[in-house]
Amino acid sequence: MGQYRQLLVLLTEVDPHSAALRRALALAHVSGASVHVLGLFEPSEEHLLREERLNEADIERQYERYRIQLAKLVDRHRASGIVLTVDSLSAEDIRSQAIDYIGELQPDMVIKDSETASALMRLFGTPLDCALMRSFKGITQFVPQAAVSLPRRILVAVDTAFSEAPATQERFNQGLVRAAQALALQCDAQLHLLCAYNLAGVFASDMNVTQAWIEEMRKALQEPFDALADAEGVALDRRHFVEGGPVQVIREQVQALDIDAVVMGVVQPKGLDKLLGDTTERLVGRPPCSIFAVHPDLAGTWEA
Repeated sequence: MGQYRQLLVLLTEVDPHSAALRRALALAHVSGASVHVLGLFEPSEEHLLREERLNEADIERQYERYRIQLAKLVDRHRASGIVLTVDSLSAEDIRSQAIDYIGELQPDMVIKDSETASALMRLFGTPLDCALMRSFKGITQFVPQAAVSLPRRILVAVDTAFSEAPATQERFNQGLVRAAQALALQCDAQLHLLCAYNLAGVFASDMNVTQAWIEEMRKALQEPFDALADAEGVALDRRHFVEGGPVQVIREQVQALDIDAVVMGVVQPKGLDKLLGDTTERLVGRPPCSIFAVHPDLAGTWEA
């Protein structure tokens, strides 16, 4: 048996070409996990504009068609030998219901097709993808349509920036690496380790002093990165300590290294600044490849 026992696929549409369903089936095949498909039904705008009595009847008929189509989609994959189950939700508050459903099911991983979300959308509301990875205390995977069935090259992004709780940060980074190692083991994939650091704010009137500060701070940030890589057995040629903003650096490294999946941590948002600046949410909103978002509660308990 592999690292995963139960995978949950969330489908907002009955799409026979769903990358999330394709990824889940491929992971189940190599790990022996079961796959549970949950369809999230929401009525179309045309039904919501009608009077209430007709609206309820039309929505019920539409939901019934949705369930039949979803069942047919799942039935197409039953011959693969994977344990495959299906369910659907229809509710006024589908997001809240879905989060409650996931909390009761407690799958090893939630897998969903990626949905583009701009910074403006995140400012004035919480996209479903962001709400899921904040609330689910496990691994939430977002898969773009063009993704390969199984990732061949995996990049795990860690943060060694100065922290008020360095021990907690160290455990979190270790958990991210081990979650990525588990995924790489199941997929027989190559694992790369990345840390993006930004020293743009370091400045003094004397350029020689500035350069000395930059070198000293860079060394202070790289020491825990190298220690983590050594402890987790990451090969020297797969370690990437790169200067720049984390979103830009990750996107550049995904392209340069031909990465199929990025493993990152979910940081709980605290106010407007955190919402606008969160690296994982910004990447999930416009993913360069598959994104595996690991909740801190899970990372802290991950074993080697």
